[in-house]
Amino acid sequence: MNVNPMIEVKNAYKYFDKVKALNGVSLRVFPGKVVVIIGPSGSGKSTLLRCMNHMEVQTSGEIWVDGEHLQGDEKSINRIRSEMGMVFQLFNLYPHLTVLENVSLAQRIVKKISRAEAKENAMQQLVRVGIAEKAEVYPQQLSGGQQQRVAIARALAMKPKIMLFDEPTSALDPEMIKEVLDVMLLLAKEGITMVVVTHEMGFARAAADEVVFMDEGLIVEHGTPEQIFDHPVNLRTKQFLSQILAH
Repeated sequence: MNVNPMIEVKNAYKYFDKVKALNGVSLRVFPGKVVVIIGPSGSGKSTLLRCMNHMEVQTSGEIWVDGEHLQGDEKSINRIRSEMGMVFQLFNLYPHLTVLENVSLAQRIVKKISRAEAKENAMQQLVRVGIAEKAEVYPQQLSGGQQQRVAIARALAMKPKIMLFDEPTSALDPEMIKEVLDVMLLLAKEGITMVVVTHEMGFARAAADEVVFMDEGLIVEHGTPEQIFDHPVNLRTKQFLSQILAH
């Protein structure tokens, strides 16, 4: 059994001018695990996630993905990144392409597979996220929740080893949040390695193997959902949860 971490962050610092977004963060994510990162706005959650796939480059420290050092030449970085699916707050779909074309395109460009194979795989992923009947429509004809499910299907179509989610429901209306979280819960049950930055505490409790609480660029507390939500040790964790769970 593979017990090596799928992602390993070692003592990562990230500065934006004088702002210290990450202040010496170390984290290991093991295969098949769902790690949910919570914390107040500006705590460094999204910066950490973006460093994991090299969208941001840490000021110092190391990041390893599936045993490979995420640094060096652009070709090796792009190869490592091609193994990681990323889903953002905004869906970033091409408005002039149908749903099916949106999910197929990157497979053809990055993976260099045929149009027919890309289309078949895209349909499989649209079935997986429960939106196959929308294959031939355009993004503007979809609700926000449906668009986000298309974005998830697009990431899954690349057959990634790891899925990264950066607050995937924060731009959605409340009634659409559940349909996206339900898809993510399904993926968690399938055993996909996932790192999720979210404000959805119910999802964190239901889907996470581990919950990481960040504040001021630091990992303040890290444990199982039960430990973090029911028996937090750190005073800052207790304050955050008492505020957020009171709403």
